[in-house]
Amino acid sequence: MAPRGQGLLWLKMRTALFGSPLTTEKVEHTRVGLFGGIPIFGADIISSQGYAPDEILLVLLLAGAVGYSYLMKVSLVIIILLASIFMVYRKAISKYPQGAGSYVIAKNNLGETFALVAGASMTIDYVLTVAVSVSSSVENLTGIFPILATHKILASCLIIFFLTWLNLRGLKESARLFALPVYLYMASLALLVIVGIAEVLMYGADPVIVAQNMQKTSESSIGGMTLFLFARAFAGGTTALTGFEAVASGVSAFKAPSQKRAINTLLTLAIIVGTALAGISYLASVYHVMPATGNTVLNQLGLLVFGKTIFYYVLMGCAASILIIAANTPFAGFPILLNLMARDTYAPRYFKNLGDRLVFNTGIWTLSLISIPLIIFFKGNTHSMLPLYAIGVLLSFSFTGFGMAKFVLKDKRKGWQSDFSIFLFGGVLSFIVFLVFIVTKFTHGAWLVLIIIPFLVTVFYTISRVYKNEIKDLSVTEEALEDFHRHVKRLRKRRGNTPLSEYRNKIIIPVYDLNLIVLKAMRYAYALTPQVCAVHIASDPDRLEKVKRHWSESGIEIHLEIVPSPYRSTVHDFLAYVDQVESEKKFETITVVIPEYVPEKLRYQFLHNQTGQLIKLLLLLHKDIFVTSIPYHSGDDSSDFKPDPQPGRKNDLLNPSLTK
Repeated sequence: MAPRGQGLLWLKMRTALFGSPLTTEKVEHTRVGLFGGIPIFGADIISSQGYAPDEILLVLLLAGAVGYSYLMKVSLVIIILLASIFMVYRKAISKYPQGAGSYVIAKNNLGETFALVAGASMTIDYVLTVAVSVSSSVENLTGIFPILATHKILASCLIIFFLTWLNLRGLKESARLFALPVYLYMASLALLVIVGIAEVLMYGADPVIVAQNMQKTSESSIGGMTLFLFARAFAGGTTALTGFEAVASGVSAFKAPSQKRAINTLLTLAIIVGTALAGISYLASVYHVMPATGNTVLNQLGLLVFGKTIFYYVLMGCAASILIIAANTPFAGFPILLNLMARDTYAPRYFKNLGDRLVFNTGIWTLSLISIPLIIFFKGNTHSMLPLYAIGVLLSFSFTGFGMAKFVLKDKRKGWQSDFSIFLFGGVLSFIVFLVFIVTKFTHGAWLVLIIIPFLVTVFYTISRVYKNEIKDLSVTEEALEDFHRHVKRLRKRRGNTPLSEYRNKIIIPVYDLNLIVLKAMRYAYALTPQVCAVHIASDPDRLEKVKRHWSESGIEIHLEIVPSPYRSTVHDFLAYVDQVESEKKFETITVVIPEYVPEKLRYQFLHNQTGQLIKLLLLLHKDIFVTSIPYHSGDDSSDFKPDPQPGRKNDLLNPSLTK
């Protein structure tokens, strides 16, 4: 069906905004390698090196000047945890090529509940990453553009819409745009650490704050609260690891060999993060910089090492921009997570669908539309959202470690003992930090996470139960199939030997798969005319093979028309087929019979993508085509539906209940 009128205008506008649609065969061309994977999946964790040392020092300095001597120790423990998590994900990526995030690992090794908790935790982390990163970037930009101070919420929303638009254009689009600032920031950080350490070794360091002048507390001795402070500082510093899971979750987004490229990207990020954290922590400890509002550790070190030179301005300019880019990482990871959960029936099915540009549009829009209300609720205040940040990812890390530890324990291949120890260590340490976070941040809002996670798990369970009941409800039984065949045989006997060409009424039925809804629709249609055609829009090769197999095994003689859909435009391609049949002028009337499932409860309607409703709406524009719906209510029995309008031999009359 060629676009006409307003449809053509909309097509041009959509192409201008999001780019030309891509065929499914081009999916490999949209994938990225190491160079593109780092800015897409690594911006979040790279950007966190700009504020993780601040989070550590803010806690350690409660103990006075002695806190500086513990900064490197805390950072070293974080780097050890990073190395352990890398080992876990490296093994997981090798084992699970479809995606090796905590949800997949927990599902395959720990069970359903742990998997859903991991999925809920990562959902919270992805949403908060967007909200926190965007809000923080706007706060940083207020120094350059003071007018933003009174329009923080509007600016944050506009940035999220920009990221949404960019990601709807495809992964490669965002990789190209963000590559320069990300790599420039990495180069600036490397230069800062190298030059800073070289200056310290050659000329020594003059502490910014003299230790004797710092107010000391009773916690400055080892033991008691100092150990608790160390744990708090370690927990706060683990924000340096947020975003590390994105690579493992997004294995399918890498070019072949995808597993190898994902592991290389993960290794590169681990080296960058570990080196940057250690270098910045060392410089901060020897210079005794003190984090303050509007004057971060990175900013102070940049001034001390570079002075007000071009290198300082490049470093801080990239630091501000990468906070926006960090918010882009969840737009790559979150849709993939929901796609995996949808395939397991824990999320609405439409999260499985690829959009025009071979990205999961629904997941991208969902992340955007959840993040914006969160920013509005917290009034764009980063400090208010930080207590909720990183809790979800720490819980996910612990499940990942425990899950892979259980896997190697069962597998017991050569050298499994060392892997088991590393994976278990990472899981235990992550869980301890999670508990510390909950205890120390509980009154600051962490309690909210403990409510949201069980709520989301309940939602996931409910969605799965509804879908499983629906599958059971709609499964074609031998009895229903035999009854359908008897119905068709009886109608053929009544019609006698009348040639098919004598029937001038054509009925077209859109078919997703063979189930009781379709059987009911075909019973209705065949009672009106033998000129019935079932149409399957082949947008998913795997689904197509299932439909063809089910159709063949059922022995149904009604013709199944396969309509190729290289751009996955189900509605457009179905309407094009109807237009084609209409243009042939072979029939006096054409009727589209739409099978529709009516859930047990109205609130479950959102679990269906409403394709049938959209087809009905658009067919209203066709004056010579009739439309009717065949509802199938949850718990219905197709064998009870036996319309028998006593069809005529020449031209079966259309049922008067058909609506335009």
